[in-house]
Amino acid sequence: MLMINDWDNIEIFTKNQSTLRNTSYDDNNSEYMTELEVPVIDFDNVKEQYLQSIGCQDESLTSVDALLLKANCNVFIEFKNGSLAKKEVRLGVYSKIQDSLLMLCDITDSHISQLRQCMDFVLVYNEEKNQSKSDKGKDYINDRLMKLGREEFVRFGMRRYDRVYFRKVHTYNVEKFEEYISKLK
Repeated sequence: MLMINDWDNIEIFTKNQSTLRNTSYDDNNSEYMTELEVPVIDFDNVKEQYLQSIGCQDESLTSVDALLLKANCNVFIEFKNGSLAKKEVRLGVYSKIQDSLLMLCDITDSHISQLRQCMDFVLVYNEEKNQSKSDKGKDYINDRLMKLGREEFVRFGMRRYDRVYFRKVHTYNVEKFEEYISKLK
């Protein structure tokens, strides 16, 4: 097993360097979700090279957008610029998480139990496309209640992966995501 701080030396990762800005690009709307130039690994490209290296041509396999390598905790990041209201869209994100974790385990010779100690997941969503007026009030109340309990409100059914596959799971609008990134060491 490679130690988490050795991941930046893995060839498939070094060949797929990018930025948060570039990995947040939405082809459908021709826009970036963030302008942050923070270095990351383009995990969509990692997936393509990984599948090629094992001779797999299954186009149904998916991946998260980015892998952020940090000294204490690495972060998978998925950008969703559209609505997450439909179940099939959320199921697509769940598949991306699972496919990406399996590839990452193989690439780093790790087990889920090891990743869970040093990996976080962040779903970055477009707030405007994911809130009706009734949701806004409900989300505000849920957020306040969770803060009283010293926990973070995790949207879109993503809490299911918290402490199962990841150390922490977050769902952030773009503004909160950029705050989160600025606090990482």
